[in-house]
Amino acid sequence: MSKASASPVGVVAGREEVLVLPREVALGPVPWHGIRLERVSEVLAAIPRHGRFLPRAEVEGDDRWQQVIPHLVVSCGQTVLAMRRLGRGSERRLRGQVTLGVGGHINAEDGPLEGAFLRGCLREWAEEVVSPAPAKGRLVGLIKDGAGEVGRVHLGVLVMVTAGAEGVAVREEEKLEGRLLAVSELEVLYLEMETWSQFVYDRLLRGVAGPVPVTGPEITLPASPAGPAGRLGG
Repeated sequence: MSKASASPVGVVAGREEVLVLPREVALGPVPWHGIRLERVSEVLAAIPRHGRFLPRAEVEGDDRWQQVIPHLVVSCGQTVLAMRRLGRGSERRLRGQVTLGVGGHINAEDGPLEGAFLRGCLREWAEEVVSPAPAKGRLVGLIKDGAGEVGRVHLGVLVMVTAGAEGVAVREEEKLEGRLLAVSELEVLYLEMETWSQFVYDRLLRGVAGPVPVTGPEITLPASPAGPAGRLGG
C-alpha cells in the first residue's frame, strides 16, 4: 500500500491528492468490465469508511486503488452533449478523443470524505458546463474499463443528467469543444470515443429515440451561467 498521507483533507505540498477506494471495496470480489446499473449507493456509502485522498502521481499506476470519477452524461430533449478533448487537457492519454461525460477527479480540496463526492461532482459541473438553468441528475451505476491503461485505475460513477430547455454548452473551451447532438449523430463518432463513452452509447443510448429512462438517487445541479469558470451565477 502507498505510504502517502491518508488525511481526508490534507494536501501534500505541490501535489494533487485524489479520492480513491481500495480495489476490493470499489469493484467487489469478482472482476467486471463495462457498466453495472447497481451498487452505486453502496460505493458512495463506502467512501467515508474506506476512502482516502492520495497523491495522484502515486496511484496512476497502482490498480490496488481505484480513483473515483463522476461521469455526467448530459441530455437535453433528444440530444446529448458530445465533447472532444483538446491539447490542453490534463490527461494526455485522452487528448483528441470524444467523451460523452463531464467530470474529473474528486480532490482533497472538496472537503471531508463525507459528502466529498457530491461536492466534487457539483464543482466539476460548474467548472466545465454552462447551464442557464438547473439540471437534474440521477446516479445510475458504475463504469469500469479493466483493459485500458487509464481505465484500470479509475472507477466511473455514471450520472445521467437532464438539462433544461435552454440547453448547455462547454465552458472550458481551451480544453474541450462540444455541442448537443442527436443520438443518431453519435454513431459516426463511435470509433473516436473513449471506452467509457462507448459503454454508455452501447448500453443506454443506441437505438433510443427520446430521453433515456433511468432510475437512481437524484441530485440537483445548480445553474452555472456563462462567466468565469467555476463561478456560479457570474
